[in-house]
Amino acid sequence: MKKILCASLAALLVAGCSGAKTGNETTSEDAYYVFSTDVQTLDWHMSQRATDAEITANCVDALTETNSYNNYVGALAESWEANEEKTEWTFHLRDANWVTNTGEVYAPVTADDFVAGLQHLADFDGPTLWIAGSFVEGLADYADGKTTDFSTVGVEAVDEKTVKYTLTSPTPFFNTIVANNAFWPVNRDFLESKGDGCKLGDPDTSNCGYGAPTDPSSILYNGAYIIDELVSKSSQKLHKNEAYWDAEHVYVNKISRVYNDGSDPAATVKGFEQAENPFYMATLLTTAPDFAKYLEQYKDYAYTGIQNAYSFGMNFNLNRVNYENSNKTAAQFADSKAALLNSSFRRALKFALDRVSYMATAVDPSIAEKALRTIECPWDFVTTSDGRAYGELVQAASEDPTIDLSEGQDSIYNPEKAQAELAKAKTELNVSWPIILDVLVDEADPSNISQASSLEQSIEASLGVENVDIQIHPVDDDTYTGSSYTSNGPQDACWDISTSTGWGYDYVDPKSYLSIFSPVNGDVIRNSMGLNYYGENQFDGIELTGPNGEAVSSDEANKANDAAIEASGLLKFQEMIDEAYAINDDLDKRYEAEAKAEAYLLDNALYVNIQTQTRAVNWTLSRIKPFTNKYLNYSKMKGVIIQKDPVTAEEYQAAYEQWKVDKAEDAKANA
Repeated sequence: MKKILCASLAALLVAGCSGAKTGNETTSEDAYYVFSTDVQTLDWHMSQRATDAEITANCVDALTETNSYNNYVGALAESWEANEEKTEWTFHLRDANWVTNTGEVYAPVTADDFVAGLQHLADFDGPTLWIAGSFVEGLADYADGKTTDFSTVGVEAVDEKTVKYTLTSPTPFFNTIVANNAFWPVNRDFLESKGDGCKLGDPDTSNCGYGAPTDPSSILYNGAYIIDELVSKSSQKLHKNEAYWDAEHVYVNKISRVYNDGSDPAATVKGFEQAENPFYMATLLTTAPDFAKYLEQYKDYAYTGIQNAYSFGMNFNLNRVNYENSNKTAAQFADSKAALLNSSFRRALKFALDRVSYMATAVDPSIAEKALRTIECPWDFVTTSDGRAYGELVQAASEDPTIDLSEGQDSIYNPEKAQAELAKAKTELNVSWPIILDVLVDEADPSNISQASSLEQSIEASLGVENVDIQIHPVDDDTYTGSSYTSNGPQDACWDISTSTGWGYDYVDPKSYLSIFSPVNGDVIRNSMGLNYYGENQFDGIELTGPNGEAVSSDEANKANDAAIEASGLLKFQEMIDEAYAINDDLDKRYEAEAKAEAYLLDNALYVNIQTQTRAVNWTLSRIKPFTNKYLNYSKMKGVIIQKDPVTAEEYQAAYEQWKVDKAEDAKANA
């Protein structure tokens, strides 16, 4: 999956339909959504944002995909096999075509498209390169310039319909990794036709028109849908690809998404109720003035869903280099940095946050606990051979076994523990109190503002405003998203605490969640922790100023960055995940080692987990036939079936019970 915007905004990504009846269902002619963030690029190799994937995942297929039970099945690959060591994987392609945005067949999908895709990813230094580079032999060396011949990379078009990958180490779950957009195909001829800078082996991003964010003709399509238009902060429209290899399982013919800035918490309910082109899903947000009325009105239809694979939490800026949107002095900036680099102080913040109250600002207080997630990787994401859930392994490795880490409850909030950790921090730090911490909010989003206010109130109540002063700064949407979700690095992070982004998995191994915190190449490090990669001198060429407006040299910035990583304890975390990832012949031992690394991350409060995605568990109204949509990828419309009438809560619960039975059977069939 991808990095996703804050859970309050993500809750608004809903949809609607109208269409012809088939039995007690309808095949939708039009589906109506809302979106809250513009597409940044249509080049799937240059993004790992969920808001981009909400479009591109409907336009291109991978070798494999998840079905409605979240099990991996063939997409562009009809079949695959691996050698005994699981270091070589061979995929056999089905018959499928690339088409243009006008629906004209351009070329068949071939094995070379997957070779070209990986080279394009490496040439343009795509944000998911770190995923592919950690698995495919020779890819990292090619990307780093150590080799210039792409034929040395472990991807090969054996023939037109067969693509083979050679890996750096045994990887028994590689069939799940190839579903990630890092491995999506690209037609070589079309790519290179979009400008001299698109030429493989000789990239120039300034002279390449491939994947332009508002130009549907800038890409080819082999997926279920084709883009008609993308208009910033206005509309997004797609239609069914009639040449799609699996067109018989695409029931929605047209998709229309309208912009929603989040200012009206009842917007989706109003859309659900409208007579013409009604939304087929709505979220009942507590910030809506008529929430109680809606909940009573729809008491037979509103249901709460199940936690999904997205995790959201509280991030700390461990090396702030952007001093905008703040009232602090230079000395106060220095003090807050020192405090956030102190594990006792971070733990004080962790125990001081009332997560139930925080969630109750966005969901009905009666279900607030249901949304809580205490570890980063979902509890039962993987299991050992003897049936132990991954969460149990993290629990066993935790320094404090009295804290229950299971989902859907809060055993973290503890003002007494918070005070004790604060007392320790005061003996360890030489700073002036209070520590002032800046938090940004989207001024147009009431849910975001309410959650930030709750965070402020509980932390200050637990620790005392004389010790910790949370200062909330309302900013416009572009500034808010640009400071984290769409940031280019720590130079954009003008905050001390952020809850603006979350993460979902890219493949079925805990590494998919843990690697984002790697100080060597983790995505969250750069965009949500205020750090650049350790020892990489990545501030070179970036103009920085200090808190008083003084120039800061890149050498100073690089040294400060590495010192912050060393002080934070992230290098110890790196050692632990490296040891875990080296275990490839015993998944039980691998999971246990990964769980120890996660326990270290949590025990040291390098990141504080709060919740799953709000919309997954919030009160929901829907016309989607339950569980016909993707289990976790809600935005992918392939397979979605729309009922004529809204789903009742009773119907949903019955479908959920049956789905659990069917899911277990499907897992056996696809093992």
